[in-house]
Amino acid sequence: MRPTPEIWGLVEELGLAGSALLADPRLPRFVELDGKLHRLAPGPQTLLLTRLLSPLGKLRLLAEPFVRSGTEPRESVRAFFARRLGWQVADRLVAPFVSGIWAGDADRLSAASAFPVLKRWEIEHGSLLRGALSRRPRHEGSSRPVPRGLLSFSEGLETLPRALADRLGPRLRTESPVRTLKPDGKGWRIETERETFPAARVVVACPASEAARLLEPLDPSASRALAEVPQPPLAVLHFSWPAAAFRRPLHGFGHLVVPTHDRRVLGAVWSSCLFAGRAPEGRVLVTAFVGGARDSATPSLPDADLAELAGRELAVSLGAGSPASLVRVTRYARALPQYDLDHESRMQAVAHAEARMPGLSLIGNYRGGISVGDVVRHGLAATGAGT
Repeated sequence: MRPTPEIWGLVEELGLAGSALLADPRLPRFVELDGKLHRLAPGPQTLLLTRLLSPLGKLRLLAEPFVRSGTEPRESVRAFFARRLGWQVADRLVAPFVSGIWAGDADRLSAASAFPVLKRWEIEHGSLLRGALSRRPRHEGSSRPVPRGLLSFSEGLETLPRALADRLGPRLRTESPVRTLKPDGKGWRIETERETFPAARVVVACPASEAARLLEPLDPSASRALAEVPQPPLAVLHFSWPAAAFRRPLHGFGHLVVPTHDRRVLGAVWSSCLFAGRAPEGRVLVTAFVGGARDSATPSLPDADLAELAGRELAVSLGAGSPASLVRVTRYARALPQYDLDHESRMQAVAHAEARMPGLSLIGNYRGGISVGDVVRHGLAATGAGT
């Protein structure tokens, strides 16, 4: 995950800085098109150098400051970027980003909901380029330096939630599913499977489908809105190869795949390239993602079929001369929420429910951003905590 100011504040507060691992921010990213990896180096100049775009595609990209602002309120991500930057950028750069990061479909996601900052730049500055030039880093002026590069820990990402649980101690009650929430005078009454207790404030920070269940007797409209948030299935596969299996050593963050009808892998993180200790000496660990909004059926395949399909695609992409060994498969029946063209109206229903029921807050990756940094920021804001 990216060490945002809020996340890094938690790392320091919990005494975890000594076990933090930071990937080299200079590591290149790759996009695969027609079986070939295209390197994307850090910096905007990479768009002018990459062979993913034709000369005409690059000229169209340079015309962005002269494109008129759009007026369609329900514009998709693909349509937005095609209008501003051209179809090649939309299909060869944005579409793989959306499928690999969101497990989504650029034709279905809402530009205003999924990329609100870019939409705001268009409205306020008339151009994405002018908006980017006017941007100031969020941590500018902060007394806390924030490191660059992706963050993990020597014992894995679970280090952070485990440390939070230890800090909370007996205040954290696990294995206590909430059955009902009920207004109780100026506060709330929470009924779990084990006990009932009062609360001055309630923050519902569970997935959209579970939040919908809790809200159904309180606000059916908001409950329906949350239940309708799409959360397509996703399978995460971890593969191992001998380092000698590759024609050239892997060096980079990973790769995303330009979506086509015959490809199942959305993208892959080259895990052992990012952090030391992720694979035994002489081995390479790659984490691949399959499924999402464009391919809801594949994640349900048996492990052997799923591994054979994804391993074959990865071997071609990465130039591996021998089959991979499957380390683990993890399936998510409901993975990342999709900020589709109806997302804004759904979130308005949620906001109306909060306004009608003081003391109740609803947060999660279905609202205000899907990244860990987004949900940590909103969690701190909802609880009044500072960094």
